[in-house]
Amino acid sequence: MNKKILCTFLVIAPIFANADLVALDDAVLSNATGEGLGIVLEDFVFNVDDAVTTVTGIKSSSPDGGITDGRDVTVDWTEFYVMGEGSQNGTVETPGQIGSLAHPWVLETLPGSAFASIGDDIALLQLRSGEYTYALENTDTYAKWARYQECVYGQAGCTNANDAVTAMESIVSRLTSEKNTLEGFYNGQMVNLEDGIKSDINTVIVPQQERVAIEQSDIDPAYDTMASLYANTPQDVELGEKYSCVFCSTAKRNYNNSVDAYLEEVNQYSAAARELSRLYQETDDADGNSLVKRLRDYESYRSLCGDVEASNSCANGLVAIREGDREDVNNVAVQLSAGYSRRAGLDIGSKFKFTVYDEDKGAYREDFMDIDMKGVTLDGSYMKLWSRDNELNAEFRLNLYAKEVNIGTCGSACNTQALQDSATLFMDNFYLSLSLGYGEVQPLKFSVTADGNFQLELSGVDVTNYEDFYDNAQKSYLYVGNIQLGNATAAANSLGSLTVDGLRATYLKVTSHDL
Repeated sequence: MNKKILCTFLVIAPIFANADLVALDDAVLSNATGEGLGIVLEDFVFNVDDAVTTVTGIKSSSPDGGITDGRDVTVDWTEFYVMGEGSQNGTVETPGQIGSLAHPWVLETLPGSAFASIGDDIALLQLRSGEYTYALENTDTYAKWARYQECVYGQAGCTNANDAVTAMESIVSRLTSEKNTLEGFYNGQMVNLEDGIKSDINTVIVPQQERVAIEQSDIDPAYDTMASLYANTPQDVELGEKYSCVFCSTAKRNYNNSVDAYLEEVNQYSAAARELSRLYQETDDADGNSLVKRLRDYESYRSLCGDVEASNSCANGLVAIREGDREDVNNVAVQLSAGYSRRAGLDIGSKFKFTVYDEDKGAYREDFMDIDMKGVTLDGSYMKLWSRDNELNAEFRLNLYAKEVNIGTCGSACNTQALQDSATLFMDNFYLSLSLGYGEVQPLKFSVTADGNFQLELSGVDVTNYEDFYDNAQKSYLYVGNIQLGNATAAANSLGSLTVDGLRATYLKVTSHDL
């Protein structure tokens, strides 16, 4: 077993406002008063060669539904490395860097009053990574540029940084054109459009909606009466069908009458619902535009421009968001085109071997997972921890960008590059911005259940704070530029890109369980 840890430069220094970080001797360091510690690792290599960590005691699901115990599952952790970018999947020990003197990772204690979402009567502990304002170095901005670039910059065929600018301009132009078309159709009177819709909704739609609700509420009692009377008959027909008889018994006559009453209530509800639909379609404005068209156009305009204003400023909708993106994308493109390069990230990887019982073969088999991330940066990430009412609360944000994330599932049997590629999932320009918790409005709570299991919970959003939550809580974002299964150079294997934008968790609960 060969374990290698190389770290040639380490700075731990107190953080003072408006002061550069410098290396301190033991005497000065001992006088640190708690403003914070800056952490910098340069020429950093962590590599565990040929070391194996084995996890046992895990059982697979019982194949017979739980009558007997499941089979043993063994997990061997056979590789773990953290190196500088360019390590060729951990095979070349390339020194990397975590933080810098100008942008260290910082561990600090802060008063709750430093954050609007946390009470000022407590203190908290925060670990945050370095933060960069320079567009090319800021991971969030660079990942945004990479999204529109749609390829890993520097690789073959991806050397024109302005491709992202062209794509961004096309998107902004399309959105602006849609906005202008809507404003032109309504002669720029978008406030009048909003007022007209509200007036028609209140005077025409709401009364009919109330009528529909009344008719719908009459259906259940009529059904219950029919079902009750049906129970008193021989039940020779299906519920809801009438008995066909000339001289029916009293029970059958009463049931038949209840069927008529029930069907009448259903018919009245259906007629009211059809009338509601007709009103949406045929309630026109002075120019002959139906209410349903105006609603559709209004929702499109709100998406494009946000709040409707007399000035039609379009200040906080999709147009403004993409125009802001355009500025960020252009800044990165300008810096790349000028010959500047982004700092090197980290290469991180692990290998696992799972020994599991194969019911079909009647023997154990070995499954493999090999994860390699290239060019990883984490700036803008943080974790805040504080205690409230004897509970550990947290707010967490992870910004992780990787030029490539490759997940292979083949072991020693894949002894050629072609075989390895055929069993690998390739993901380019991978960016995950994950936010969990928002101060004391919605803290991420850590706890232990009575039976000893760990529990994470997000809750607390209600009518008293939902506006604060939706206005200020950070959203989560996932983007993968290209997902490819098999040969990374064969375009036919591409599954396309993936974008998940604007996620917030209003409720989440995760609990561990005994196997």
